[in-house]
Amino acid sequence: MAKVNPYCAGAGSRPPVLAGRSRQLAMVENLANQFEGKRPAENIVWTGLRGMGKTVLLREALDHLRDRGWLAGYHEVRRSAGLGASVASVLVQGNAALGRGKLTRTLSWLRELLGAATLTSSVGEVTVKLGLGQPGRVGLPEDALDALFVRLGEAAADAGVGAVLLFDELQLISRHDLSALLHAAQAAEGLPVAFVAAGLPDLPGQISAAGSYAERLYYDRVDWLRPPDVREAVAGPAAEFRVHYAPEALDLLVELVAAYPFFAQLYAEETWKAAGTPSDRPGTVITSAEVRTAEGPARHRLDEGLYRIRFEKASGGERAYLVAMATIADGRIPSGAVARQLGRSVQEVSSLRERLLQKGIIYSPAHNVLEFAVPGFAGYIRRRLAGELEV
Repeated sequence: MAKVNPYCAGAGSRPPVLAGRSRQLAMVENLANQFEGKRPAENIVWTGLRGMGKTVLLREALDHLRDRGWLAGYHEVRRSAGLGASVASVLVQGNAALGRGKLTRTLSWLRELLGAATLTSSVGEVTVKLGLGQPGRVGLPEDALDALFVRLGEAAADAGVGAVLLFDELQLISRHDLSALLHAAQAAEGLPVAFVAAGLPDLPGQISAAGSYAERLYYDRVDWLRPPDVREAVAGPAAEFRVHYAPEALDLLVELVAAYPFFAQLYAEETWKAAGTPSDRPGTVITSAEVRTAEGPARHRLDEGLYRIRFEKASGGERAYLVAMATIADGRIPSGAVARQLGRSVQEVSSLRERLLQKGIIYSPAHNVLEFAVPGFAGYIRRRLAGELEV
C-alpha cells in the first residue's frame, strides 16, 4: 500500500472523519425529510469560531442534498458582492449539478428578473447565465428576491424535491441584503425552499437587527470538540490502515488539540509523519514519543501560518490591543482590563475591539469578556515579543 497521510489540516478541507457534528448533520436531514414529506422546515444558521468546521458542514450538506436530487449550491459571501451575486452563484452551481428539468426551467425566468449583467458558470456540458441586477442598482430588490424564492419553491414542490441556498461567511453580508434574505424566506414559508447559512458568533445579533423573522430561524453553535470526539477524529482514519494509537498517545493528542477541530487534523498529520507515514505498515502502534516529536513541526506550522497571518493582517492599533490581551492572560479577559493595560478608556478602544471581533481574531464569550479565537495565539504573541520568532 502507498505511503499516504489520511489527515488534512487545510482550511475548509473535509476531514476523513467528521467527528462531533452529528447534531448539525441531523438538522439538514430533518430539513430534507420535512420538505419531501410536504411539511414546513426552518432555515438553518450555524455559528462558530474559525476552524470549527462550518465550511465542511456546509459542503457535507451540499453533497447530501444533491444526492437526493435537490437544487443546492454553495457560496462564500464577499463584502464587495451583493446578495444578487451570491444567489445567482448558488443557483448556477445548483442547476449545473441538477441537469435539465422543472427546476432548471425556472432559471431562464431569473434572467429577466435579475437584470442584464450576467454571471456565467460551466460544469461539464452545462452552462448557465444569470443576471445580477440592473446597472447602477444597489443591492437586490426585496420584492425580486421574494418572487425568486416563491418561484423556486413552487418549482421544487412540482418536482417533489427542495431548493436550498447555502451561504458561508454570512456575517459579511450588508444589513440591507440580509433583511431582503429574511423577507424572502418569510414570503416562501410553506414551500420547499430554504437557506442554510454559517458565520462567526456575532451573526445571530446581525440577523436579529435585520428583521423580525430572525426568531423563526433554527440557530446552532458549531463548538469545541469533546475528548471522545478528538479521539474519534484521530483514531478513526488510522484504523482504516490498521494503525493504532497507544492510549497515552491519544491522551496527549487530546491535550494538545485543546478541543479545536483544526488542531486535531494538524497534530495528527504531523504525528503520522513522525511515525514514518505508516499507511503501508499494518499493525503499527503510534506512541506518545512520536506525538512529542510532532509537537515542534506542528507548532512551527501554526506560528508561520495560522498565527502569523492573523497577527499581520491586524492594523498597528489592533496589534497593540492583541498584545495587551496576551500580556494579561491566555483565557477569558475583561475588556476593561485590556483598556487599562493600554492606558485608555473602554470607549476609546471600542473601535479596535469591534474590528478584531469582525475579523474573527478574538471573540466575546460573554458580555464585556474577550478571548482569543484560536488556542495558543496569546503564546505566539508573547514569543514574538520576546524575539523568539523571526518577524
